[in-house]
Amino acid sequence: MNFQKLLKEAKKAQQKAAEIQEKLAGMTVVGTAAGGLVEVTANGHGQIVAISLKPEAVDPEDVEALEDLLLVAVQDAQAKAAELSEKEMGGGLGQMGQMLGGLF
Repeated sequence: MNFQKLLKEAKKAQQKAAEIQEKLAGMTVVGTAAGGLVEVTANGHGQIVAISLKPEAVDPEDVEALEDLLLVAVQDAQAKAAELSEKEMGGGLGQMGQMLGGLF
C-alpha cells in the first residue's frame, strides 16, 4: 500500500470514528443493581445521564447499602457503555480500525 493511499484510508477512518463517536453520544445503556432497585443510565461514552431508585432501595438506617448499590449500578452501566463503544468502533471501522489500532 502506498503512502498516499494509506493517508486517504486514515482520513476515512478518522471521519468514520468521528461519526461513531457522535452516534455513541446518543445511545444509552442501563446498569442495574439489586434486581433493578437501582438503575443508572449512561450514554455510549460512559457518562452517567440518569439515576433511578425504587423506594424500597432507600433505607435511612442503612445509607451504606444504598451507596454500594449505586456503585455497582454505575460500574455496570460504564462496563456496558465500554462494550457498546468497542462493538460500534470495531464494527464501524472494520479492517482499517484494526490496522490503525487505538489511534482513533
